[in-house]
Amino acid sequence: MTTNEIRTKFLDFFKSKGHSIIASDSLVPKDDPTVLFTTAGMQQFKPQFLGHIDGFTRAATCQKCLRTDDLDVVGKTDFHHTFFEMLGNFSFGDYFKKEAIAWGWEFLTGELKLPKEKLWVSVYQEDAEAYGIWANEIKIPAERIVKLGDKSNFWPSNARLNGPNGPCGPCSEIFYDYGVNPKCPKGKDCDPDCSCGRFSEVWNLVFTQFNRKDGGVLEPLPAKNIDTGMGLERLAAVVQGVKSNYQTDIFAPILQVIKSKIEDISETNARIIADHMRAVVFGIADGVVPSNEGRGYVMRKLIVDVTNITFQAHVESPLAHTLVETVIDTMKGPYPELAAAQKDITEAVKRVEESVFNLIKEKIPELISEFSKHEQAVDYEAAAQNLGKLMFFYKDTHGLPSELIHKMIKDNHSILHNMYEEAVKVEKRLMEEQKNRSRAGSKMTGDVFTDAGIKLDVPKTEFWGYQETKAEAKVLQVIGESQNIKVILDRTPFYAEAGGQVGDSGYLVAANGKMRVTGTHKVNDIYIHSGAIEQGGIKVGDKVQAVIDGPRRWAIMRNHTATHLLQAALRETLGTHIKQQGSLVEEGRLRFDFTHPMGIKPEEMKKIENRLNEFIGRADAVTTEVLALEEAKKKGALAFFAEKYGQTVRVVSIGDYSREFCGGTHVSSTGEIEAMKIVSEGSVAQGIRRVEALTGNAAVGEFLKKKAQEASAVEQAQQMKQEEKNKQNVYFEKLKSSVDDMIKDGEDIRGANLIIRSLENIDITLLRKLSDLLRQKVKSGVFILAAKGVDNASIVLSVTDDLVARGIKANELMVQITPLMEGSGGGKPQLAQAGSKQPQKLDGALIQAREIVKARL
Repeated sequence: MTTNEIRTKFLDFFKSKGHSIIASDSLVPKDDPTVLFTTAGMQQFKPQFLGHIDGFTRAATCQKCLRTDDLDVVGKTDFHHTFFEMLGNFSFGDYFKKEAIAWGWEFLTGELKLPKEKLWVSVYQEDAEAYGIWANEIKIPAERIVKLGDKSNFWPSNARLNGPNGPCGPCSEIFYDYGVNPKCPKGKDCDPDCSCGRFSEVWNLVFTQFNRKDGGVLEPLPAKNIDTGMGLERLAAVVQGVKSNYQTDIFAPILQVIKSKIEDISETNARIIADHMRAVVFGIADGVVPSNEGRGYVMRKLIVDVTNITFQAHVESPLAHTLVETVIDTMKGPYPELAAAQKDITEAVKRVEESVFNLIKEKIPELISEFSKHEQAVDYEAAAQNLGKLMFFYKDTHGLPSELIHKMIKDNHSILHNMYEEAVKVEKRLMEEQKNRSRAGSKMTGDVFTDAGIKLDVPKTEFWGYQETKAEAKVLQVIGESQNIKVILDRTPFYAEAGGQVGDSGYLVAANGKMRVTGTHKVNDIYIHSGAIEQGGIKVGDKVQAVIDGPRRWAIMRNHTATHLLQAALRETLGTHIKQQGSLVEEGRLRFDFTHPMGIKPEEMKKIENRLNEFIGRADAVTTEVLALEEAKKKGALAFFAEKYGQTVRVVSIGDYSREFCGGTHVSSTGEIEAMKIVSEGSVAQGIRRVEALTGNAAVGEFLKKKAQEASAVEQAQQMKQEEKNKQNVYFEKLKSSVDDMIKDGEDIRGANLIIRSLENIDITLLRKLSDLLRQKVKSGVFILAAKGVDNASIVLSVTDDLVARGIKANELMVQITPLMEGSGGGKPQLAQAGSKQPQKLDGALIQAREIVKARL
């Protein structure tokens, strides 16, 4: 039975049990900042699990998932992956344990024909109900039912003891028994809690029946839920009679191509490439562009890891992008959208590969040169510290793979082996510090029920903001205190942050209170108004007048419509490959990120800006309509990559040149934008460009005025600099005429001419030029030239080559002189310089300098 057939059987089976079959969500979770990627089938049903039932109480899916927790063991085990598919059936306050267990057993033994005697189950040690169903109704022998504790059979793992608070419950897992493992020390006594490989976890049935509170108190939920998850790849291995997921029909063709392209490759590395390329193909297809941060960083890392493997296997040119076609051919049956994105995915992978190959060729010689500085290190500890910092720097800043850096140290620099372990500790410490900084600045909590504090019975908010700027509303819930308060209303004109557009601000005014709203966001279509009480108070049940900041909203609307014009102008000028990758629409500016493989030429930018202002000058109508999803696609409406759309969508159209899916607020005519000015353009990631712009006559006018003032200031500064340069040149010409007198006045010490001279109104550049002139005219000598200013002093010290050969060096002399003026400096044997913030100490330092030089001569 093929993997595709197993997937279809699962969905058809649960459809026959009254489940709605829901399409896989994107790998990029919408409106969920707690996680980078979709990691489980239940994630898209977070609203339903929190009590917001909408249309169905039973669902089944085959969900695309991506996890990075097991990255270190991918390819080394038979069943760990980054990208995988998760089959799941869900109940939201409908059926519970009896049906979930019975249907699970029926599907595995009836539909898939798995031998009953090969299946074992585990239950939570305190879940007598689940144990009874398995033993008494399914009739599984007691010896094949294992009771396990909080770590293995409670979800989330150990939640009862350690948290987090929120929905949780016991779980029951179904295992397939591959037979006794002769290497297992437990022998025939081995059970599913053993990690020897005998048992493969096939299906996890989670019974969400409690709400955990502080202190580990488990409060029964009024509506109990079912959340099951079954890895499709792992199930396919069992059904197809193989021990490893990599031997199934969805991996075998990819591995075959990899091995045909790379002769010298281990089985583990081939598996890693196959796994990572599946993740990359699906990730980029869902709009995750390889970059240096967030989700894009994960995509780039996977490609870099693959490239590193191919490079070390002596592949001399980019290869990973050639595997995209094979992955898509294998997976396009259930995911036809992959074929349409093949070109974009291939190009994105190739760009990263090429940059990594170029980086390796450029940075490896540089790194080897840096290594060589540590080979003969005297200070072992300092050398290990420096080496560790170097390893971290070349990985973090330049992006060289860690494995490659470590291999170079081991293979090419045996003398460093003694300090290698210490250096690795330093590198790991720096990497951990960086991760901590990243976590501190991240919104990712990993807790999919972060917003579970919202009452489950609060209805969705009616949004009136497309037509109105104020509305009379009723307070449904108040969270927090007066200076940090959140209010939920039954209806609102406030736009909640979404789609790149910031949330509205304004006021909620009640009979006995007034609240300043500083931001608005939403969770599951419940609008949350955040801010502070300015007068009195606001309580549940109050009638309030909700009023948004009109001028601020107007500016935001203007900027939002402008982003649509910008995308149209970019696509018209640069090509239809332009796709939105993100945006920020605020009151004072707009930002638009898009795919484009190269920089934008000045003439192209000028053409884009001219086209934008043409659109504005035409005063084209901006219209909105709600269409069926497929109808909107047929009309050519552009979708933003990270959004998940329902069966109906809102489409914003402008003239005959712009049509986009969009839930934001807009002006009614392009003429209301007044004017538009692009203020910056640049790269934010590989293949991703960013344009920032201003709109409105006042903003554009102020910007142009400021730029003119800056240009004038730069011109004046350059003029002053040139005048000072001319003045210094005139002064130097005068000094040149006195050089012979300086030489004549110099002090002869054992055949060497010592010249010490303090000058005023001269910069250090002229001191160096004067020093060079003296070196040309005097065969043997030491020259100390100084300049004194109001609050600083400078010294240039030079030594002729014959004296350097005798061991008299400028940099060594300067080491003795700089402390005399509380200064700092350095240089080379022929020339050194120093500076000080203590000009009053210069004269004394020069007197002592004379004695220091005389002693050396």
